[in-house]
Amino acid sequence: MELRQLRYLMAVVEEANFTRAAEKLFVTQSALSQQIQALEHSVGAVLLDRSKRGVRLTAAGEALHRHARRVVAELEAALVAIREIDGLQRGELRVGVVQTVNEYLMPALMAAFSARHPQVKLSIDELSSDAIETGLEAGEVQIGLGFAPPTSPLIAAEPLFEERLALIVRDDHPLAQHRVVPVGALDDLPMILLSNTFCTRRLWEENARLASAQPRVVMEVNTVSSILAVVARTGLATVLPRQTCTDQSPEPLVTLDLQSPAPSRQVALLWNRARYLCSASRAFIEAARAVTSAINAPSAATA
Repeated sequence: MELRQLRYLMAVVEEANFTRAAEKLFVTQSALSQQIQALEHSVGAVLLDRSKRGVRLTAAGEALHRHARRVVAELEAALVAIREIDGLQRGELRVGVVQTVNEYLMPALMAAFSARHPQVKLSIDELSSDAIETGLEAGEVQIGLGFAPPTSPLIAAEPLFEERLALIVRDDHPLAQHRVVPVGALDDLPMILLSNTFCTRRLWEENARLASAQPRVVMEVNTVSSILAVVARTGLATVLPRQTCTDQSPEPLVTLDLQSPAPSRQVALLWNRARYLCSASRAFIEAARAVTSAINAPSAATA
Protein backbone atom coordinates (compact mmCIF):
# COMPACT_ATOMS: atom_id res chain seq x y z
CA MET A 1 0.00 0.00 0.00
CA GLU A 2 1.39 3.38 -1.02
CA LEU A 3 0.45 6.89 0.05
CA ARG A 4 -0.01 7.79 -3.61
CA GLN A 5 -2.63 5.06 -3.92
CA LEU A 6 -4.54 6.43 -0.95
CA ARG A 7 -4.55 9.88 -2.55
CA TYR A 8 -5.83 8.32 -5.77
CA LEU A 9 -8.62 6.56 -3.88
CA MET A 10 -9.63 9.82 -2.21
CA ALA A 11 -9.73 11.61 -5.57
CA VAL A 12 -11.95 8.95 -7.14
CA VAL A 13 -14.34 9.13 -4.18
CA GLU A 14 -14.44 12.92 -4.29
CA GLU A 15 -15.14 13.04 -8.02
CA ALA A 16 -17.25 9.84 -8.14
CA ASN A 17 -15.75 9.30 -11.56
CA PHE A 18 -12.45 7.84 -12.81
CA THR A 19 -12.13 10.24 -15.74
CA ARG A 20 -12.56 13.39 -13.66
CA ALA A 21 -10.31 12.02 -10.92
CA ALA A 22 -7.56 11.27 -13.47
CA GLU A 23 -7.82 14.81 -14.84
CA LYS A 24 -7.59 16.24 -11.34
CA LEU A 25 -4.50 14.13 -10.58
CA PHE A 26 -2.86 14.79 -13.98
CA VAL A 27 -2.55 11.07 -14.74
CA THR A 28 -4.10 8.86 -17.38
CA GLN A 29 -7.28 7.00 -16.57
CA SER A 30 -5.57 3.67 -17.20
CA ALA A 31 -2.75 4.54 -14.77
CA LEU A 32 -5.30 5.55 -12.15
CA SER A 33 -7.25 2.30 -12.61
CA GLN A 34 -4.07 0.25 -12.31
CA GLN A 35 -3.12 1.94 -9.04
CA ILE A 36 -6.59 1.42 -7.57
CA GLN A 37 -6.47 -2.26 -8.60
CA ALA A 38 -3.02 -2.57 -7.00
CA LEU A 39 -4.40 -1.03 -3.81
CA GLU A 40 -7.32 -3.47 -3.80
CA HIS A 41 -4.89 -6.34 -4.31
CA SER A 42 -2.69 -5.19 -1.42
CA VAL A 43 -5.60 -4.98 1.03
CA GLY A 44 -7.32 -8.09 -0.31
CA ALA A 45 -10.71 -6.49 -0.83
CA VAL A 46 -12.76 -4.70 -3.48
CA LEU A 47 -12.85 -1.03 -2.54
CA LEU A 48 -14.99 0.50 -5.27
CA ASP A 49 -18.30 -0.52 -6.78
CA ARG A 50 -18.05 0.45 -10.45
CA SER A 51 -21.35 0.79 -12.30
CA LYS A 52 -22.95 2.86 -15.03
CA ARG A 53 -24.40 5.13 -12.34
CA GLY A 54 -20.97 6.04 -11.04
CA VAL A 55 -18.33 4.89 -8.59
CA ARG A 56 -19.23 4.13 -5.00
CA LEU A 57 -17.30 2.81 -2.02
CA THR A 58 -17.89 -0.71 -0.82
CA ALA A 59 -18.00 -1.42 2.92
CA ALA A 60 -14.27 -2.20 2.84
CA GLY A 61 -13.66 0.94 0.79
CA GLU A 62 -15.52 3.10 3.31
CA ALA A 63 -13.34 1.75 6.13
CA LEU A 64 -10.11 2.38 4.23
CA HIS A 65 -11.23 5.78 2.96
CA ARG A 66 -12.05 6.91 6.50
CA HIS A 67 -8.54 6.03 7.68
CA ALA A 68 -6.90 7.32 4.49
CA ARG A 69 -8.28 10.80 5.10
CA ARG A 70 -6.70 10.83 8.53
CA VAL A 71 -3.37 9.48 7.28
CA VAL A 72 -3.10 12.08 4.53
CA ALA A 73 -4.14 14.88 6.88
CA GLU A 74 -1.53 13.81 9.46
CA LEU A 75 1.19 13.73 6.80
CA GLU A 76 0.27 17.21 5.59
CA ALA A 77 0.36 18.48 9.18
CA ALA A 78 3.80 16.93 9.64
CA LEU A 79 5.09 18.63 6.49
CA VAL A 80 3.77 21.97 7.73
CA ALA A 81 5.57 21.45 11.06
CA ILE A 82 8.83 20.64 9.25
CA ARG A 83 8.59 23.70 7.02
CA GLU A 84 7.99 25.88 10.07
CA ILE A 85 11.13 24.55 11.73
CA ASP A 86 13.07 25.54 8.62
CA GLY A 87 11.37 28.92 8.46
CA LEU A 88 9.63 28.05 5.19
CA GLN A 89 6.00 28.44 6.22
CA ARG A 90 3.80 28.88 3.17
CA GLY A 91 0.76 27.07 1.92
CA GLU A 92 -2.88 27.25 2.87
CA LEU A 93 -4.97 27.66 6.00
CA ARG A 94 -8.45 26.23 5.68
CA VAL A 95 -11.10 27.67 7.99
CA GLY A 96 -14.64 26.37 8.42
CA VAL A 97 -17.25 28.94 9.44
CA VAL A 98 -21.00 28.87 9.96
CA GLN A 99 -22.98 31.03 7.53
CA THR A 100 -24.26 33.71 9.90
CA VAL A 101 -20.79 34.39 11.30
CA ASN A 102 -19.32 34.29 7.80
CA GLU A 103 -21.77 36.97 6.72
CA TYR A 104 -20.86 39.65 9.24
CA LEU A 105 -17.43 38.75 10.64
CA MET A 106 -15.23 37.15 7.99
CA PRO A 107 -14.66 40.14 5.64
CA ALA A 108 -12.94 42.11 8.42
CA LEU A 109 -11.16 39.05 9.81
CA MET A 110 -9.87 37.92 6.42
CA ALA A 111 -8.59 41.41 5.66
CA ALA A 112 -6.81 41.64 9.02
CA PHE A 113 -5.19 38.23 8.67
CA SER A 114 -4.09 38.68 5.06
CA ALA A 115 -2.61 42.11 5.76
CA ARG A 116 -0.27 40.59 8.36
CA HIS A 117 0.31 37.21 6.68
CA PRO A 118 0.09 37.66 2.90
CA GLN A 119 2.22 34.55 2.33
CA VAL A 120 -0.54 32.26 3.62
CA LYS A 121 -3.45 31.39 1.34
CA LEU A 122 -6.63 31.64 3.39
CA SER A 123 -9.48 29.37 2.27
CA ILE A 124 -12.89 29.85 3.88
CA ASP A 125 -15.44 27.03 3.78
CA GLU A 126 -19.01 27.93 4.78
CA LEU A 127 -20.19 24.84 6.68
CA SER A 128 -22.75 23.72 9.22
CA SER A 129 -21.65 23.35 12.84
CA ASP A 130 -21.60 19.56 12.53
CA ALA A 131 -19.59 19.70 9.29
CA ILE A 132 -17.02 22.01 10.90
CA GLU A 133 -16.42 19.55 13.73
CA THR A 134 -16.23 16.64 11.28
CA GLY A 135 -13.72 18.56 9.17
CA LEU A 136 -11.61 19.38 12.21
CA GLU A 137 -11.58 15.76 13.33
CA ALA A 138 -10.53 14.58 9.85
CA GLY A 139 -7.87 17.27 9.49
CA GLU A 140 -9.60 18.78 6.45
CA VAL A 141 -10.20 22.04 8.31
CA GLN A 142 -7.55 23.57 10.58
CA ILE A 143 -9.65 26.17 12.40
CA GLY A 144 -13.39 26.52 12.87
CA LEU A 145 -15.62 29.45 13.73
CA GLY A 146 -18.76 28.00 15.20
CA PHE A 147 -20.45 27.71 18.55
CA ALA A 148 -19.48 26.59 22.04
CA PRO A 149 -19.62 24.11 23.52
CA PRO A 150 -18.67 21.69 20.71
CA THR A 151 -20.32 18.28 20.61
CA SER A 152 -17.08 16.32 20.17
CA PRO A 153 -14.58 15.89 23.05
CA LEU A 154 -11.77 16.10 20.45
CA ILE A 155 -12.61 19.72 19.66
CA ALA A 156 -11.18 22.55 21.75
CA ALA A 157 -13.19 25.77 21.95
CA GLU A 158 -12.31 29.35 22.85
CA PRO A 159 -15.41 31.55 23.20
CA LEU A 160 -15.01 34.90 21.40
CA PHE A 161 -18.26 36.76 21.99
CA GLU A 162 -21.96 36.33 22.64
CA GLU A 163 -24.12 36.29 19.54
CA ARG A 164 -27.64 37.48 20.31
CA LEU A 165 -30.54 36.83 17.99
CA ALA A 166 -32.65 39.89 17.20
CA LEU A 167 -35.86 40.74 15.42
CA ILE A 168 -35.14 42.53 12.14
CA VAL A 169 -37.96 44.49 10.47
CA ARG A 170 -38.46 47.33 8.04
CA ASP A 171 -38.77 50.77 9.62
CA ASP A 172 -42.51 50.92 8.79
CA HIS A 173 -43.28 47.62 10.55
CA PRO A 174 -45.77 47.89 13.47
CA LEU A 175 -43.05 46.71 15.88
CA ALA A 176 -40.32 49.00 14.54
CA GLN A 177 -40.77 51.63 17.26
CA HIS A 178 -40.05 49.17 20.07
CA ARG A 179 -36.46 48.86 21.27
CA VAL A 180 -37.17 45.52 22.96
CA VAL A 181 -39.77 42.94 21.94
CA PRO A 182 -40.90 39.98 24.08
CA VAL A 183 -40.70 36.72 22.15
CA GLY A 184 -44.27 35.95 23.22
CA ALA A 185 -45.49 39.02 21.31
CA LEU A 186 -44.43 37.40 18.02
CA ASP A 187 -47.12 34.71 18.11
CA ASP A 188 -48.62 34.34 14.60
CA LEU A 189 -46.29 37.02 13.19
CA PRO A 190 -45.55 36.45 9.46
CA MET A 191 -41.82 35.79 9.12
CA ILE A 192 -39.08 34.79 6.70
CA LEU A 193 -36.44 32.54 8.29
CA LEU A 194 -33.45 30.39 7.53
CA SER A 195 -34.41 26.76 6.96
CA ASN A 196 -34.46 24.40 9.92
CA THR A 197 -31.15 22.86 8.83
CA PHE A 198 -29.50 25.96 10.37
CA CYS A 199 -28.77 26.06 14.08
CA THR A 200 -29.91 29.72 14.07
CA ARG A 201 -33.41 28.57 13.15
CA ARG A 202 -33.36 25.79 15.75
CA LEU A 203 -32.21 28.17 18.48
CA TRP A 204 -34.97 30.61 17.59
CA GLU A 205 -37.67 27.93 17.57
CA GLU A 206 -36.52 26.62 20.94
CA ASN A 207 -36.89 30.09 22.45
CA ALA A 208 -40.24 30.64 20.75
CA ARG A 209 -41.53 27.41 22.31
CA LEU A 210 -40.34 28.57 25.74
CA ALA A 211 -42.41 31.72 25.25
CA SER A 212 -45.43 29.73 23.95
CA ALA A 213 -45.19 31.63 20.66
CA GLN A 214 -45.79 30.20 17.20
CA PRO A 215 -44.68 32.72 14.56
CA ARG A 216 -46.08 32.06 11.09
CA VAL A 217 -43.26 31.12 8.72
CA VAL A 218 -44.30 32.18 5.22
CA MET A 219 -40.85 31.93 3.56
CA GLU A 220 -37.64 29.97 4.08
CA VAL A 221 -34.34 31.00 2.45
CA ASN A 222 -30.85 29.56 2.84
CA THR A 223 -28.82 32.78 2.67
CA VAL A 224 -28.73 35.68 5.10
CA SER A 225 -28.30 38.32 2.39
CA SER A 226 -31.41 37.09 0.56
CA ILE A 227 -33.46 37.19 3.75
CA LEU A 228 -32.46 40.80 4.44
CA ALA A 229 -33.31 41.77 0.87
CA VAL A 230 -36.76 40.16 1.16
CA VAL A 231 -37.39 41.87 4.51
CA ALA A 232 -36.55 45.22 2.89
CA ARG A 233 -38.85 44.56 -0.08
CA THR A 234 -41.83 42.85 1.58
CA GLY A 235 -41.97 44.15 5.14
CA LEU A 236 -41.81 40.64 6.59
CA ALA A 237 -39.96 40.15 9.87
CA THR A 238 -37.02 37.85 10.47
CA VAL A 239 -34.81 36.68 13.33
CA LEU A 240 -31.05 36.69 12.77
CA PRO A 241 -27.94 37.53 14.80
CA ARG A 242 -27.94 41.19 15.87
CA GLN A 243 -24.54 41.69 14.17
CA THR A 244 -26.05 40.75 10.78
CA CYS A 245 -27.34 44.27 10.10
CA THR A 246 -24.39 46.43 9.05
CA ASP A 247 -23.89 49.64 7.13
CA GLN A 248 -24.08 47.56 3.96
CA SER A 249 -27.45 46.02 4.83
CA PRO A 250 -30.53 46.88 2.75
CA GLU A 251 -32.22 50.04 3.96
CA PRO A 252 -34.35 50.80 5.83
CA LEU A 253 -34.06 47.97 8.38
CA VAL A 254 -34.40 48.13 12.17
CA THR A 255 -32.85 45.69 14.65
CA LEU A 256 -34.83 45.04 17.84
CA ASP A 257 -33.66 43.16 20.91
CA LEU A 258 -35.63 40.08 21.98
CA GLN A 259 -36.39 39.17 25.58
CA SER A 260 -38.27 36.65 27.71
CA PRO A 261 -36.26 34.70 26.72
CA ALA A 262 -33.32 36.41 24.98
CA PRO A 263 -31.93 33.94 22.39
CA SER A 264 -28.13 33.88 22.45
CA ARG A 265 -25.12 31.60 22.02
CA GLN A 266 -21.34 31.74 22.23
CA VAL A 267 -19.40 32.15 18.99
CA ALA A 268 -16.11 30.33 19.43
CA LEU A 269 -12.85 29.42 17.77
CA LEU A 270 -12.62 25.66 17.33
CA TRP A 271 -9.67 23.38 16.66
CA ASN A 272 -8.70 19.74 17.05
CA ARG A 273 -6.90 19.43 20.37
CA ALA A 274 -5.14 16.24 19.18
CA ARG A 275 -3.57 17.83 16.10
CA TYR A 276 -0.59 20.10 15.61
CA LEU A 277 -1.60 23.77 15.70
CA CYS A 278 0.57 25.37 13.02
CA SER A 279 1.85 28.95 13.09
CA ALA A 280 -0.75 30.05 10.54
CA SER A 281 -3.51 28.63 12.75
CA ARG A 282 -2.12 30.40 15.80
CA ALA A 283 -1.85 33.64 13.84
CA PHE A 284 -5.48 33.30 12.71
CA ILE A 285 -6.56 32.77 16.32
CA GLU A 286 -4.75 35.96 17.34
CA ALA A 287 -6.37 37.88 14.48
CA ALA A 288 -9.82 36.60 15.48
CA ARG A 289 -9.26 37.71 19.07
CA ALA A 290 -8.25 41.18 17.93
CA VAL A 291 -11.08 41.66 15.43
CA THR A 292 -13.78 40.45 17.84
CA SER A 293 -12.50 42.22 20.96
CA ALA A 294 -14.88 45.17 20.44
CA ILE A 295 -18.03 43.10 19.88
CA ASN A 296 -18.73 42.67 23.58
CA ALA A 297 -17.70 46.22 24.44
CA PRO A 298 -20.40 48.40 26.08
CA SER A 299 -20.74 50.59 22.99
CA ALA A 300 -21.48 47.54 20.83
CA ALA A 301 -23.99 46.18 23.32
CA THR A 302 -26.02 49.37 23.37
CA ALA A 303 -25.78 50.35 19.70
